[in-house]
Amino acid sequence: MYVTLEQAKTNLRQRRKDFTLRRKVRDYLGELPDFLQKGPRAVLARQLASPTLEFQQFAALAEQIDLLPAALDFTGDKFYSGNPDKLALGKMIFHHGKGRNGGDKTSPCRVIDFNRWDGKPANQIETLWGEDFVAFHHRLLTSYYPTVEVHDCTEWLKTLGGKPELFWPRVLGLFVCDCILFENFHLDGHEKAFTRDIIRPALTQVEEYFGCAPLIVPLVSQEREQERYWSWYPGEIENQVWQVLNASSGIANSQIRS
Repeated sequence: MYVTLEQAKTNLRQRRKDFTLRRKVRDYLGELPDFLQKGPRAVLARQLASPTLEFQQFAALAEQIDLLPAALDFTGDKFYSGNPDKLALGKMIFHHGKGRNGGDKTSPCRVIDFNRWDGKPANQIETLWGEDFVAFHHRLLTSYYPTVEVHDCTEWLKTLGGKPELFWPRVLGLFVCDCILFENFHLDGHEKAFTRDIIRPALTQVEEYFGCAPLIVPLVSQEREQERYWSWYPGEIENQVWQVLNASSGIANSQIRS
């Protein structure tokens, strides 16, 4: 399923010279999404791009192979607090290093009303202070990573059927010769069924069609992929969030810290 960072870089360069393969990809995908008209990219795909510690890791890997980082959103997907990764977007955890005994020093900050917005698409949610939820996370992201390209693929995914089992084979086609996906598809935990039922069949379909696998580089080692740490935020981002909260009236501290 995975290749190393250097293998991905080499394979991408070689495949982009194969005009027969590139034509086949165009026929498979139809018109490329706009962001790929400008050249190859390193890609992280999430419901909502945000400057988490995971994104920090992704940006560092993209820099190593001199590819511009691109964040693909699916903001039309429903926000569900039972999903740990989505929960972390609404209740941000800031990481402040290690304590004296080796434990993680963290502080929480809730930015949405879960009772109001759970089950709604992310692009319909507002923060506790009335800001668009998607715009808030994107603003944080671009303030720390000004070169990142953020692309909401909601409408494109709808044209591909709107359901993961329908669009993932096409999405993976993007990574045959146009860009590199940085991802860990978990084989256990809450994402096990998704990897088994959606990703593996999609990978098989793409590899059989093109005769080569999509270029996927693991974000982190298998030993660390399930750590909660990756959905947390660097501690210095907390000040920026609190500046927004302090400028807003009517938000009790108990609402934020709960």
